[in-house]
Amino acid sequence: MSLLFNLLKTSEKSLRLGNLILIKNEQKIILDTPNCLAYTVRGCVPHLTPDNLHDIPLIEAVTVTLEHFIDVQPPPSTQFPGGLHKFLNFEKYFLFIDIRDSGNIKAVSSNADKYVSIYTNHGVRQVMFDSYIEYMNIYKPDVFASLADKITDEVPSLKRIRKSVDRTLKWLDNALSNVKEGIHVFGVLTGHNNKEERIRSAKETAKRNVSGFVLNGNFLGNTSRERINILKSSLDNLPSNKPRLAYGLGTPEDILLGVSEGIDLFDTHYAAKMTDAGHAFIFSLDIKNDLDSCKQQKTINLWDTYFRDDIQPLLVGCQCYSCQNHTRAYIHHLLNVHEMLATVLLMSHNLFHYTKFFKSIRESIDQGTFSSKAERFFKVYDDEYKQEKEMTENSTTVILN
Repeated sequence: MSLLFNLLKTSEKSLRLGNLILIKNEQKIILDTPNCLAYTVRGCVPHLTPDNLHDIPLIEAVTVTLEHFIDVQPPPSTQFPGGLHKFLNFEKYFLFIDIRDSGNIKAVSSNADKYVSIYTNHGVRQVMFDSYIEYMNIYKPDVFASLADKITDEVPSLKRIRKSVDRTLKWLDNALSNVKEGIHVFGVLTGHNNKEERIRSAKETAKRNVSGFVLNGNFLGNTSRERINILKSSLDNLPSNKPRLAYGLGTPEDILLGVSEGIDLFDTHYAAKMTDAGHAFIFSLDIKNDLDSCKQQKTINLWDTYFRDDIQPLLVGCQCYSCQNHTRAYIHHLLNVHEMLATVLLMSHNLFHYTKFFKSIRESIDQGTFSSKAERFFKVYDDEYKQEKEMTENSTTVILN
């Protein structure tokens, strides 16, 4: 099995257009980047069956979390012949595995030199670093993330951050030495909020024979710009010829900022989170009019009684199954009677819309219009951007007066 990453177009502003090509047996999967990996819980995309997922045409890759399978050790799923693709009915997808839930990393007891602590439905468990590689060799994913000593402390000491980098590099070396041929490894970058340690982690990981890199934006600030500014220390010290996957960047603003700094892959946890809240995506990268008031919202809340008589689709013009067959009023009704079909239809729409958003990003990079479209997006949708602009304009007015 081979994994190739091609950069098709780059710019001096770190924008990257490429594709990730997986070839195994007679199967060839091409994942155009920037793109997303479908987030799963216990091996399923939330609210969707495999058949539902197959109806979303732009989904080519899924990410699976070992934390969801390991209530007991070894996980019962390791007894299933044929690997995790077959076990989960993900044979047509690019399958990526990590040990912790990228969308919901909970603070647990500290890690040690020989194990990582994880949070399961049956409480905290420890996974030995050699057991993790054993599980990966049985599951046979296309790619997995090496073990990482992720920091969940609010204010970690410099000693703790350095230890995190050292442990993660040690576990990466073990993974590369013991993984079976044909299974690819992404190195995880650590260093928390310390610039020097993030640079050290990035440079040392880049020296190894990894197939790509994983960056974790969780616990790194409250705003999109704060998280990206910290991750930039790592991104600036990575080779350009390997893909970068980022966690903790899910909102449209996160994605646009991440893409502008050279991140290639994201997960779809944000789509699942908004579906659980009863929201439908309506944002767009292609904004025609800054003053169009209906474009100020990124989502609509289908719990709102305003929609009880609204016979429009979730988003006019959307080609997803939900919008082609059902109305806002119907989904509002389903939510209020607690019918599970409500979240099925919402997730189908949100995931479809999310992948179309990435397609629009790729097209704008190819056409050289990404920067202008992203700037317009922030002007229309992003409250943080609006507040900063107002403060700048007010300060300028004071100076002029």
